[in-house]
Order: sequence, then structure tokens, then C-alpha cells
Amino acid sequence: MQAIKAQARAEFISALVFLTPKVGLFAAFVVVPFVYTFYLMLFQGGLIGKFRFVGLGNFGALLGDGLLRSTIGNTLLFMAVNIPVTVGLALGVGILLARQVKFRGVYRSLIYVPSLLSVSATGLVWKIMLDRDAGPIYGFFKHTFGFELSYLQSGTVALIAVALISAWASVGFYSLIFLAGLNGIPRELYEAGTVDGISPSGAFWHITLPLLKPVLQLVLILTSISAIQVFDIIFVLTQGGPGTSTYTVMWYIYKSVFGGGSVGYAATISVAVMVFSILLAGAIVLFTRSREAR
Repeated sequence: MQAIKAQARAEFISALVFLTPKVGLFAAFVVVPFVYTFYLMLFQGGLIGKFRFVGLGNFGALLGDGLLRSTIGNTLLFMAVNIPVTVGLALGVGILLARQVKFRGVYRSLIYVPSLLSVSATGLVWKIMLDRDAGPIYGFFKHTFGFELSYLQSGTVALIAVALISAWASVGFYSLIFLAGLNGIPRELYEAGTVDGISPSGAFWHITLPLLKPVLQLVLILTSISAIQVFDIIFVLTQGGPGTSTYTVMWYIYKSVFGGGSVGYAATISVAVMVFSILLAGAIVLFTRSREAR
């Protein structure tokens, strides 16, 4: 009995030794900043200088902030363009990669390459391609269709261009997630459908899509949160310009902190974004479940 207790104590100590560093790091870099964000919401002040207690005043400031409303509109437009394009292309590419064709492994590797590039490299490449003076894409549309449009300097067009570039960079990653889900669908179902005379489109709607709903739910949540939190590609390509036409919520938070604004106000926006992200993820889960129940 004593030996069993000693062994259990030794296992407990061993587990404690291995878990303590991880728990400590998690607390230091996740829990403490998370709690501190809620603390900062109660104050106003920049990075330098004293904070002034304002209670819930930052929440009131949210309601009267015209630039924030414009920023939210930009973020919603970015999501409306980025999410359908990313999910649609990723699903289509995943279906193509699931087919038994030659050099399938090569195609899978190539489609994933954009996801491996750093945001700086992606932004630099697309800046060159869309440049008014030497950009091949700008030159192609100008000489072929007569379009002389500054894609990154033209208001709403710039925001749509950034959303499409972001989709291009992430399609490879999400297509592999869809591919993993497609590989889990039994081939016998398609063979039975072929025997019954089902068309390829019928197989997609009645076999592929229903069995792929859990994966689709995951991809929708990931792409939605990624679109809400978009910052890096904005930083590289447009810096929020021209004017404030490509301001997104995360870019506005960044400018609020480092552009002479209030850290507490930025923390308040961050919490609002977190709540919206949770509600959106819950709405996606409920929507996909209700469709599945039908």
C-alpha cells in the first residue's frame, strides 16, 4: 500500500514538474494580458503618461465614433469579399486535388506555396504586380480592356483588392483542410451513386457537401475570424489608405495605440471584437447544425 502511494506521489510530482512551465507561460502570455485588457478598458491614456480612470466612458465613446463606424463597414466589406472567395476556391481546389490524377503530389505542393510565403513577401509581390508604372496586371488590363485603375490607391477598390490578395494567400491552406475531409468520405458512396445514375453535380450536393459539413463549419469559422482580425496584409499593402478607405478594426486598434490615441479605448474595441467573433462563431455552428437537421 505504501509503495502504491509513493508511486502515485512520484507520478504527481513528475506531472507537476512538466506542467508548471507550460502553465506558467500560458498564464504569462495569455491569461495575464487577457485580464489586463479588461482592466485597461476602464482608463484613458497613451503609452506614455498617466492613465485617467473613466469607468465605462470608453464604451460610450464607441457609440459616437464615426471613424469606427466607417472602419466596421470596411471590415464587413472585407469579410463579404474574402470569406466566400476563400471558401469557394479552397473547396474547388480541394475537390480537384482529391481526384486520382498524375503528379497529384506536385499539385498539392504548388497550391500550398502561397501559404508558406511571409506576408511581407506576399505584399511586395502584389505591390509590384499592381504598380501603375511597371505592374504586369495593371498593364494587362490597361492595354487589353482600357482599364486605368489604381488598384491600391482607389478607395473601395483597394479594399476589395486586399481582400482578394488575402484570399489568394490562404486558399492553399484551407484547400488541404477540405482535402483531408474529402479523403474521409468512403468511395463506395460515389460508386453506389454512379450505379443509381446520379450526376456529378448530384453527387456533390447529396454526398460530398452533406458529409463535408463539419469541415465546412471549421473552415467558415477560421476564415471569419481571420477576416475580422486582418491586419498584416493591410500594414504591408496600404497602411490603411488611401485616406481611411482600408481601415479595418484591427488596423484602427493599432492606430489607436501607436498613433497617439488611447490604450484603454483600443482595449475596449478589442473586447468588442472578441465578443463579436464569439457570437459569429456560434452563429455559424447553429446555422450549419440547423441545415444539417433539415
